[in-house]
Amino acid sequence: MSPAPIIIVAAPFCGSSWLAGVMSTMPDIYATPQLCAFMADTVGELLEIFSLSQDEHGDGLHRTVAELCFGGQRDAEIAQAHQWLTARATRPVTDVLDEIAALVAPRRLLMPETEAPLRPMELQRMRRWRDDTQFVHMVRHPWTQGCRFAAWLQDRLFVPVDFRDYSRFPPLPEPQIPWLRANCNIDNALGDLGDARVLRVISEALDTDFGDTMTVLARGLGLPHASASWATLRDPAEWRFAGRGPDQAPGGLEADVRGAWSDDAERLARMPTLDQPLPWRPDGRGFAAEVLQLAERYGYR
Repeated sequence: MSPAPIIIVAAPFCGSSWLAGVMSTMPDIYATPQLCAFMADTVGELLEIFSLSQDEHGDGLHRTVAELCFGGQRDAEIAQAHQWLTARATRPVTDVLDEIAALVAPRRLLMPETEAPLRPMELQRMRRWRDDTQFVHMVRHPWTQGCRFAAWLQDRLFVPVDFRDYSRFPPLPEPQIPWLRANCNIDNALGDLGDARVLRVISEALDTDFGDTMTVLARGLGLPHASASWATLRDPAEWRFAGRGPDQAPGGLEADVRGAWSDDAERLARMPTLDQPLPWRPDGRGFAAEVLQLAERYGYR
């Protein structure tokens, strides 16, 4: 049995890919990009979903297999990775995850996930995979998340229909919808597992007290946590998956890792509040009551 895997679960634009890159510098960790592996039960079903997707859902898995099995992430290795996955079309996706975990052993496999938290079925598949998986629930202030997500959504041709606020006409993207849905789904699916298996990390704590926050996280995950080493972990530039992949599989990272915000959007994002009109809404409304309740439970004021 390979060492217990770690999955970072978060709403979109909460920093999960960045944290995975930071933790990839730990000698006990092998961090992948987002694999989106829990979208289906079998590999064949998963590949079919990838082929129909309007986004880059399959890129992270292809890049990971290419890197581990074929020594790189060029288009030729991506093609080999696709053949490798196709040859396992009838097998459960969890078998492939077990293979990947075995390939990186004795390091622990770490995967960030912002897709599965939006869909309870995927969280259930994730939970059923292994009984020893540890989860890191990463949370960001809904104001900060919303400012960055809204700026990114402005340039998107396709926005999922369930990310739109239909109380307005025409319906406009509303970032607090995926924030609320993802965090509620995570709490509902994993909330009974206990503190030893589900560790919550507040994104802002990494900004204000990086060393102590990482020490607590590492201790909870059973990883070495010598605080003297944390200063070298802030920049995950050496991570094999830190940048865009080749033409055949460019994605795999959460969009906020490579998002370029305007100065105004970033300035607003850095002034979080729960009681002001939301800057991305033209009607002057604030957060929904459900968002406020959950944010306050997470310690935001």
